[in-house]
Amino acid sequence: MSGWTCSYQLGEQCTLLKKPCDPGDKGCVLYGKALFSNPNSPSNEALKRREALERARKERGYE
Repeated sequence: MSGWTCSYQLGEQCTLLKKPCDPGDKGCVLYGKALFSNPNSPSNEALKRREALERARKERGYE
């Protein structure tokens, strides 16, 4: 169980996206920054792309 809560979540609603809370959904503050246990989470693909871009930048000497 996690101890983290989102400041945009009010009950089951996301006040940022104005729809039911779905952590990792596009527009969520966690999108592309966390890996979720739900394999269909759009955040998982975004995270993989972000990590691949960071690896490529390091290999090219940009960081």
